[in-house]
Amino acid sequence: MAPSSPAVKTCLVDLPLCTLHVMETGEGPPLIIVPATISELENWEDLVRFFGQWFRARFFELPGHGKSTPLPSAFTSDLVAAAVAQLADHVGAERFNLMGFSFGGILAMKTFLLLRERIDRVILLSPCVNKGALLLTRPQKLAVIQLNRLLKSPSVRTFLFRVAQTKANAHWLARFLNVIGRVENYRQLEHKLASIRPSLIEIVSREVDEILGAEFPHPEFRYETPCHFAMSVNDPLLHYPTTLDELRCHFRNLNVTELSFQFHQPPRAFTLDELNHSFGATVARSIAAE
Repeated sequence: MAPSSPAVKTCLVDLPLCTLHVMETGEGPPLIIVPATISELENWEDLVRFFGQWFRARFFELPGHGKSTPLPSAFTSDLVAAAVAQLADHVGAERFNLMGFSFGGILAMKTFLLLRERIDRVILLSPCVNKGALLLTRPQKLAVIQLNRLLKSPSVRTFLFRVAQTKANAHWLARFLNVIGRVENYRQLEHKLASIRPSLIEIVSREVDEILGAEFPHPEFRYETPCHFAMSVNDPLLHYPTTLDELRCHFRNLNVTELSFQFHQPPRAFTLDELNHSFGATVARSIAAE
């Protein structure tokens, strides 16, 4: 049985690279959760509380997202990994656990490669860790690449920002992204488009570049750090067997949980009760087994 979930608090953490908007809860060993793109604290509260039953869990909005300030130079996953290192130092976590979901899989892998001597375990949920796992048709991939090239232009970013200010335009733009890039939850995206800034559009464009080029060199000897991997075999955005094979090339001690969801990202965030009912026993067993 998981312990009771403590209260959540949020704060702004000033680091040398940027200021991060952080949510934290729990009293166990430290866990840093690196988010997916365009993630805001309010959408992750129950998941943070869920892991806060076993860990001192911290989740942050990516630099340039939400209340987190931008990086001093162009957004890269390497700089985000450096910011995670600074966050760990700031909270006094000489050793910590690391978790990533979706695009956060790239960020978690970058952070792990930078700090693997300090990381006790890695938790990856439906992670993007290899460009070969992307389930895009050739026309879809070409459309995403071309659109992303256009987003490098400040005038295009400003135009999209203005277009998205009306509800009807935001609706059709979200549907367009749903079709060419298999973006799920287009209605949720439609809501976010109304407040997305040109600066954030540029950051998202750079994140898309990293997703399209995601690739990590295979180590000569697989890492001994335990890795807990959970993903749906029916994931519509990422190919499950390719992702599993990739992680097997990196981690000798890979604990796998196969799911059967028909989505990559839940249509709505799971509640704490739903998370405990579906995954609480699995998490408790995995932690106890180590």
